[in-house]
Amino acid sequence: MARRISRTTVILSLLLSTVVVAPGMAADLFTQQAPPPAFSWSGFYVGFHGGYTWTGDNGVVTASGNLVDGGATPGLWGNASALGASGFANARLNGFVSGAQAGYNWQFAERYVLGFEADIAGAGVRGGGGLLNVTPTGVGGSSAVTSSTVDRSLEHLGTARARLGYAVTPTLLAYATGGLAYGGVDVRTTIRQTLTPSALISNGGKADIYDVRVGWALGAGVEYAFAKNLSAKVEYLYYDLGVFAPGAGRTTPLVQTSILTGALAVANATNLSTRFNGHIVRVGLNYRFDGTGPDASPSPLSAPTLIAAAAPAFGDWRVSLTPYMWAVGMNGSVTAKGKTVGTDASFIDSLTQSSSFPLAFMGRIEARNGPAFFYGDLAWMQVRFSGSSLRLNTPTLDANIALRADARLKQTLAIGEAGAGYELARYSLGGGPDAFVAVDAYGGLRYWFLGVDLDLDALGAIDSRLLDVQQVGAKAISKSGNIQWIDPVIGGRVRYQTQSGEEFQFRGDIGGFDVGSKFGWQAYGGYSRDFQFAGLNLTSLIGYRAVSVNYAAGSGATARGLNTIVHGPVTGMALRF
Repeated sequence: MARRISRTTVILSLLLSTVVVAPGMAADLFTQQAPPPAFSWSGFYVGFHGGYTWTGDNGVVTASGNLVDGGATPGLWGNASALGASGFANARLNGFVSGAQAGYNWQFAERYVLGFEADIAGAGVRGGGGLLNVTPTGVGGSSAVTSSTVDRSLEHLGTARARLGYAVTPTLLAYATGGLAYGGVDVRTTIRQTLTPSALISNGGKADIYDVRVGWALGAGVEYAFAKNLSAKVEYLYYDLGVFAPGAGRTTPLVQTSILTGALAVANATNLSTRFNGHIVRVGLNYRFDGTGPDASPSPLSAPTLIAAAAPAFGDWRVSLTPYMWAVGMNGSVTAKGKTVGTDASFIDSLTQSSSFPLAFMGRIEARNGPAFFYGDLAWMQVRFSGSSLRLNTPTLDANIALRADARLKQTLAIGEAGAGYELARYSLGGGPDAFVAVDAYGGLRYWFLGVDLDLDALGAIDSRLLDVQQVGAKAISKSGNIQWIDPVIGGRVRYQTQSGEEFQFRGDIGGFDVGSKFGWQAYGGYSRDFQFAGLNLTSLIGYRAVSVNYAAGSGATARGLNTIVHGPVTGMALRF
């Protein structure tokens, strides 16, 4: 017969269990670690960014006013000449930007973040267009026939902005931003004109005007912290530097003189006007000097956890020697002895349209000891272009109208670099024992050599149906020259090793600063993998490299320069020892 358990026995058993178990539970409660401090966006930060910009306003307006209207037939040419040298040309401003930023955030009311950020970027942003006007005088079928080219560029762009954000999650910040914008802008024009039938010849009007403009910027973005000190952002900005109208005093007057006497007959003053504004989408990486809490809070978007690690100690030297090839494309212009030709060719165009093999044979050496490293890099290339690959910025018209122009360009370009750097920070990745992210800073010198051989063949005609005359003529011009200069550069690099022997690398720098060139920048991104062959330690790599520079010297017939972006895919093989 089963023994009955009384209610009193059950109660006593529960009380005894409580007495025995409770002390252990209490001990667990008192020995459990307190939760880590909450993640915070507050603090200073620095970083790098890159992106693409496209124009908001396409137009460049040239407006000419007549100053002198004389010669053999006073009052005949002035109005038609001024109207012919006036008009509207499309000149887009599209291209890549790359630069650095610094700022400070203050997080308040739990989720709100107020901050200030300043940045500056080099810009390979250029655009150009042209006009061809035939303006009758209304007397005897005479006309002013005018050819104009206009080019404009955004050389650098910077902002100083406030940011107001909301932490959607502790590590995901959405923000709006706005404030001051400033940028270096350049506008160039060449105006050629024929007054026919007449015994007058034009010297042409020219302008190359650089200025620093101040305006405003407004935008929004999101920033995600994937570690205590590292965050990535995607941002949209609209910038407006206002209308740039430098005035007629900064443009060489368009002058017509008598072929027989050389006396001044007609003269015009030209004003340029264009608006520098546009849209930018860019991505960036920030290193933040604060951020309370050991690591960013985990979320479904988190990358492998980054844990601060010590930099490698000084010890043995490690050297890598990397010969590699660069399939180059070019966007911009080159100038030799006053003649400018614009080149707009991708590396695909270079492969299909260049009459020489458009590969740059390069070599890079890097020696590393612990966190310090030294590097050298040399690239040499020679490309030949003709026909549709080139755009004539200053067509030779003389007393004819250029209806067809062929150009041939052989360009020899060498770029040499040397400098030193230091590893600023390293983070171990929780995803693997050999995975890490390292942030480097570097500085050095970049040497440029440019050799140009330029041949122009211009064929011109005036339509007899319009003027009841026919003029046909041809002109051949050959120009050549060499220039060289040295730019200081500063930059940064991020190396992401996913596992031993496998690495992604991103680096960028800016330079020039009017020491050599006006301004320049470089960006590189690539992937490398180590392997062994025949007892040798080798590394294969593939990537994409872009270098931009704006250099100009001399004036008039002695003008020379390079304003271009050289870019394309890179592949190579490194020897490690």
